[in-house]
Amino acid sequence: MQLAESTAYTGFMTDVSKQTPMMKQYWRFKAEVPDAILFYHLGDFYETFYEDAQTVSRELDIVLTSRNGHPMAGVPIRRGEAYMQQLLQRGYKVAVCRQVEDPKDAKGLVKRDIVQIITPGTVLDDGLLDAGDNNYLCAVDLAVESGPFGIAFLDLSTGEFIHTLAPTKAALRDELVRRSPSEILVANAQELDPDVILDPFVTRVADSTFAVESTGQFALGEGEPGLRAAGALRAYVAATQKAVLKHIRPLSVYSLADHMDLDPFTVSSLELVKPLREGQHKATLLQILDATSTSMGRRRLRRMILAPLTHLDQIAARLDAVDLLVRNVLLRQQLRQSVGAIHDVERLLGKLGAQRMRPMDLSTLLGSLACVSGIAELLSHGLGEGEHAALRLKAIDDDLAHPQVDALVDEFSGMLVDQPPADAREGGLIRPGYDPELDALREDVRSSRQALTAMERKEREETGISSLKVGYNRVFGYYIEVTRSHLEKVPDHYIRRQTLANAERYITDELQAFEQRIAQSDERAKALEIELFEAALDRMSGEIPQLQVISDAIAELDVYLSLAETAHSYRYVRPTFVEDHALRIRAGRHPVVERIEEFVPNDLDLTRDRDLVILTGPNMAGKSVFLRQNAIICLMAQMGSFVPASEASLPIIDRVFARVGASDMLTAGISTFMMEMLEVSAILRTATSRSLIILDEMGRGTSTFDGVSIAWAVARELATYVKAKTLFATHYQELTRLSDDVVNVENLHVAVKEIGRDIVFLHRVEPGIARGSYGVHVARLAGLPQRVTDAADVILEQLLLEAPLSRLGGSKTVAQPVPLFGSEDHPIIKRLRKLDPNAMTPMESLQILDELKRQAD
Repeated sequence: MQLAESTAYTGFMTDVSKQTPMMKQYWRFKAEVPDAILFYHLGDFYETFYEDAQTVSRELDIVLTSRNGHPMAGVPIRRGEAYMQQLLQRGYKVAVCRQVEDPKDAKGLVKRDIVQIITPGTVLDDGLLDAGDNNYLCAVDLAVESGPFGIAFLDLSTGEFIHTLAPTKAALRDELVRRSPSEILVANAQELDPDVILDPFVTRVADSTFAVESTGQFALGEGEPGLRAAGALRAYVAATQKAVLKHIRPLSVYSLADHMDLDPFTVSSLELVKPLREGQHKATLLQILDATSTSMGRRRLRRMILAPLTHLDQIAARLDAVDLLVRNVLLRQQLRQSVGAIHDVERLLGKLGAQRMRPMDLSTLLGSLACVSGIAELLSHGLGEGEHAALRLKAIDDDLAHPQVDALVDEFSGMLVDQPPADAREGGLIRPGYDPELDALREDVRSSRQALTAMERKEREETGISSLKVGYNRVFGYYIEVTRSHLEKVPDHYIRRQTLANAERYITDELQAFEQRIAQSDERAKALEIELFEAALDRMSGEIPQLQVISDAIAELDVYLSLAETAHSYRYVRPTFVEDHALRIRAGRHPVVERIEEFVPNDLDLTRDRDLVILTGPNMAGKSVFLRQNAIICLMAQMGSFVPASEASLPIIDRVFARVGASDMLTAGISTFMMEMLEVSAILRTATSRSLIILDEMGRGTSTFDGVSIAWAVARELATYVKAKTLFATHYQELTRLSDDVVNVENLHVAVKEIGRDIVFLHRVEPGIARGSYGVHVARLAGLPQRVTDAADVILEQLLLEAPLSRLGGSKTVAQPVPLFGSEDHPIIKRLRKLDPNAMTPMESLQILDELKRQAD
């Protein structure tokens, strides 16, 4: 890139031609990455200059300094990853410009190069990654406004490369929530829909990035949205990583129809992977089910929770694996212990493929691979000949049984020392005895240093200087040091090298010969160590595809072990699946709540002719927990897990809708009620008879009349036309009359026990209708003043006596409205008072009477 004579960056104008060689070098690299913060390697620091320095100072709270008029802010290299992570979290890109030669070997300006451009979606360093979550880079092709929309995901840290088509914008939104990418690439010309692209970090790229010609590298048709999205990811990664990436897997195509659909509201309401309140411990399904031993197992478990299966054969295969491990306690314990010795092989292979593996990483990888054969042997023995049903475990066993892994371990296990250095260039990483040439060079260094010790003794004897010593430093090399009190004894052939306060340092021809010999052998030894290390990496790189198969197998096994351990510890049972759309759960429990407090199990029986439950009961009685637990049990079953119940017979569910609690979007100008109506509208449009819907207190955000009317109409629509399995919790007692009109509606209530003016929550779900909402009782439990609750009791009795909403939907009697005015102030009474019967004709009287009757009706 040709560097301009003058360069301007938002307020800073500098004449590059008049700057130092180092700053000219800086500007040359900065011109390559104008949209990134450039971390410029200078000694033991990463320095930033000008606008970048101001940004770093502001965002990281680092002192802004100046040198020769250049604003600058620096961070220590040893803490560079932590500072980069903070910048990435704030949406910045970071370009790392490293010294690519040793400064002492440099002739003039130290050579530097941009070795990596780090964006939120292209992170590779452990310190910048969440060990338990994938770090997806995503590309979305929005070229066709009506869809389908191509979506591609690439996890650069693991090499996973996948693609799907979303038929609608809602499906696109749901998939983005499921995968939760750290960065989304969108072409400059494509407009964003804020209701679809939820992630705030969107990177705009040139339209040409998506204009990828079909090269045969992807198994897709030319011009498909998926091809353009996948190609955009490839182009972006090539531009930012500055290296050949050997670990990126072939593009894998998947279908959204293979997984249960979960929208953002459902994922949030059910607290699947993130608690509603930050900082809660063991508050999510992921936290409860996670007994994994490896980070890659934890990531896979998270993906399984967010993508339950919809094909019975795949679900059954997972359940078979968990079932065997639940029953075979000894095998489960032995495998968990062995898998626990495995590190994050998946991401170690990412470092290997990206040419960023350090000696300690290789040592860790080899140590993990050394455990694979033992796991395979345990699994083979545990499966035996009779366990034909556990097909997934047999497939895992087959994937682990590869002789080339043992060959790699045998070839390189004895290569590295137990604690290798962080940087291969430091030397000392190859174990003695591994390479004869290296051993000879090390022996030459050792013998030369021993000769120096002998030389020191000889020089003392010959000069008579008892304090004479031979030393070394990195600046002057080897020297002979003589204190000032003995300077008159220094021989003429000593050459002064350095003067100190109390001593002089000298060199001799003999000493320089030793130094040259040691330096040559030491440098050659370090170079040979790097050669051996890089040869091992090159050899291992050729096996990356097979090693990724092994890492996948270990991760999958880890998940099954985790699910089996949890099922055994907390008395989960294996669910069964039926084709008649009946949903039966006996003694079901909420997997999270039961860990926190004593839990009362409850049944749910939605047979083929019973689709919708109206659930009534007071606040705090457990209605919301009952709704959530049944949705979570269905989800757990389809992800391949045992479930917290004594028995569960379930249909295959295509989608779960959970609307539990308010979803305010006031900042977007959308009220609670409007948001609720939008969500319910989406349910009515997209739910099928194979869906599961849980609705909690729908219609609270408007007047009583409006709320009851809408809730009634929605419940009737769901029961009559959609016929999805629906749990509808409400305080509107009037809704319980829907069962009189619609045969597939059932009333359940959460039981309470009244003791005088107090109530006890029994948390039992029973047939029938709650006697009331007990709102005043709950207010009394909350500690409201007695005079307030006593007044509320009186007002409630008066309101109930007036004219309660009743018989909604009855075949013969229409609903009677609750009077909005006292009887003395009612509009009909006011009009009657104004009438003078003596001044009215009979015809006028009949007309007014007819008007009043219509008004009353």
